[in-house]
This record gives sequence, C-alpha cells and structure tokens, in this order.
Amino acid sequence: MRFVKATSRDRIGTSGRGSITTTYNQLCNRFGFPHDCTQENAWYSGDGKVRYEWAFKSLDGRTIVTIYDYKDKRPPEQIKQWQIGGKGNAEKIKSFFTAFCPHEQLEVR
Repeated sequence: MRFVKATSRDRIGTSGRGSITTTYNQLCNRFGFPHDCTQENAWYSGDGKVRYEWAFKSLDGRTIVTIYDYKDKRPPEQIKQWQIGGKGNAEKIKSFFTAFCPHEQLEVR
C-alpha cells in the first residue's frame, strides 16, 4: 500500500482513529516537517485545537491518514502521544503505521 502527501482538502471529514506514542523528532525524521495549523493558510485549524499536522492519502485517494497534536499546548518536542485521524479503510490506515512506524506504540480503532 502506497501513500502520498495529502492536501488540506483531503483531510476534510477525517475523525479520531487512535493515537501513536512517539516523538516530534521521530515523526519529522519519517515524514518531514508538519503543516503549521496556526497560520492563516489552507491548513489553519481556526479553533486552535490543532497546531501541527501531517496528512497522507492512499494512491486511490479513498483512505486518508492524519497525525496531529489535539488540544496539546506544550512545545511539539515535549509531546509524546500524537493523535491519529483518518477516513476510509481502517485496515489501510493501520497498514500505513505498520509500514512507517513499526516500533512505536500504536492504538488504532
């Protein structure tokens, strides 16, 4: 299963699917820097509940995976539990993390 970076529009309709225990640096090493959701741009969260987010989609565009800090006001380097969001096939969401984060503690619903 291949995933590519998603657009801000792709993530519309995603919802909480679980969490992953890892560090900001580990996520940046795997996925690059996250989108800044605090600035007025396509990724702006508006309500301040999300400041940093990574988003990916399956090649067919039917499965979306997001990783984000939900209501956590600490500096990102201090966050150890990140939220997982998504829409689409739950098994594909889980396979994304199995492939890209095989050693992290994961809870996916």
